[in-house]
Amino acid sequence: MMALLLAGVALFAASQDTSDVWQITLKDGTIVWNLRLERLQHDTIVFRQQTRIVRYPLLGVDELRLVRGGRHEIGPVAAEGRYDGAPNGTSDLVFQMTLLDLAERRQIVQEILRTRSTAPPPPSRP
Repeated sequence: MMALLLAGVALFAASQDTSDVWQITLKDGTIVWNLRLERLQHDTIVFRQQTRIVRYPLLGVDELRLVRGGRHEIGPVAAEGRYDGAPNGTSDLVFQMTLLDLAERRQIVQEILRTRSTAPPPPSRP
């Protein structure tokens, strides 16, 4: 299972950007939105949420979700009446951490941070 999670990290590395938006689900079911992953500090994951810094213990986080916008299509005929113009979760990258111990959770977050810092910059628009 750990290898599968690390493979997921490698797959998203090329598109990782410091402006990525994360969502987390805490052990009690609380969902925290609009987070920017900053760093791992001991056994605490640190995010920026708008103008403030928020911290959550790794063992209190059940899911990390990299939120990605969906493909935008216009009109009811496009995609057989399906509208995929707003973020709806179909393209999100999810790291389910519920069954992982502290060391495995730490390894996942460290790998996310490492791939973010080594990913090539996104292509510039003309």
